[in-house]
Amino acid sequence: MDCVEYFISCEILRQILESVQYLHELNPQIIHRDLKPENILIAKHVRNGRFIKLCDFGLAVEHRTETQSHSKNKGTPKYMAPELDQSKYSTKADIYSLGIISMELFDILDGSELVKYTNTPLHESFKNILGVFRSMVNYV
Repeated sequence: MDCVEYFISCEILRQILESVQYLHELNPQIIHRDLKPENILIAKHVRNGRFIKLCDFGLAVEHRTETQSHSKNKGTPKYMAPELDQSKYSTKADIYSLGIISMELFDILDGSELVKYTNTPLHESFKNILGVFRSMVNYV
C-alpha cells in the first residue's frame, strides 16, 4: 500500500464510520448486524462529498435499551461479534464488524503484514492504526 492508497483507504473508512455513527445516534438506535465489505457501496456520482453508502438492512434492528434481546438472524460469521450468538447485544456489535473491515481495508489482519512496511513512512502509521482497530474489536 502506497501513500495514495493509504489516504484513499482513510477516506473510505471515515465515511463508513460516519454512516454507522449516524445509525447509532438515531432514536431508536439502528444496529446493522451485517456490516461487511459486500454491504458497502461506492457511488459513481458523489453527492455532498459522500461516495460511501451502506446497504442491505435486511438484518438491521431497532435497539431501544441495553437490556433488550434480539433473536433474528445475525449476519456473516467472519464479521460477526461473538455476543451475537447470544441474544443480548448492542451497537457494539457493529463496532466489532467495523474493526474487522478496517483491518482488511488496510491489509493488516493480524499485524504480521506490518513487516512489509518496515522502514517506510507508513510503518508508524500502520502500527498506530492497528492498535486502534484491535481496540475496536476488543471494545465489545
